[in-house]
Amino acid sequence: MKKVSLILFLSCFISQINAQDLYEDALTAASYAYSHSKKAHGANNVYHTQEYADKAIEAFEKVESLSDECGCKQANETAYQAKEDMVSSLEQDTYERSRFFAKRAKDLGAKLLEELTFCQANAGSISYTEEASNQENEIAEITEEVSLKQQELEEKRRQLEIEQQKLEQQIADQNRKKAEFEARRAAEFKEQSLIKSKAEVALKKLESALQELSVVLNDESRFESQADYLRSENELKNESLDDTKSFYVNRAKELTQTAMQQFASYNMEN
Repeated sequence: MKKVSLILFLSCFISQINAQDLYEDALTAASYAYSHSKKAHGANNVYHTQEYADKAIEAFEKVESLSDECGCKQANETAYQAKEDMVSSLEQDTYERSRFFAKRAKDLGAKLLEELTFCQANAGSISYTEEASNQENEIAEITEEVSLKQQELEEKRRQLEIEQQKLEQQIADQNRKKAEFEARRAAEFKEQSLIKSKAEVALKKLESALQELSVVLNDESRFESQADYLRSENELKNESLDDTKSFYVNRAKELTQTAMQQFASYNMEN
């Protein structure tokens, strides 16, 4: 009976030692995973980010397997999620997107260390070793670092929101000014078209009157004008309202000047 009890005691003791060895291995792999994740997140280009991400995936897979053997469900799920985030980091084609998933995996890496340490502390009666104590200190540092990073990210997010609001306001102002300009231009073009229509009719009547007067003054002569005042509406699009008015004023002047020159020659002949 004593022999059986001793065997059972030794079996339990050995199981505890094996379990603790598994936790030590899992924590070591988790530390590597976190270290590679942190390097992936801190890299200055997509290639370095994905280089460290590849190493982190291997470490997270090892933690996932070891935590499953240890029965630490929380750590197993966290390691799986961190691994998936690192796989997503590898699949991205831009630095920002790749770094985004690396950041998520890094944060989960810190959480993974906490979960493994908690599971280890509750798995048996073996006291913490100096290495475990160092890991607790590292976890505290990691937690503080994560908190600071979260504060920095929150401040950056707030600044981005302010910049986004400014940009949206600028775009709204530009759109409003554009709409106002287009409305003014449409009204101006409408007035230009009206002036064109009336001015050409009036100039045609003036030309006809000058031709008729020319025949009255000298039936052997005929009033000839070189003033070309008929235009298409497309020609109005490239000029202002004042330009349109000036055009027809100048054509009227040309008609009258031509008439005055021809009528002056009639007087000289008479």
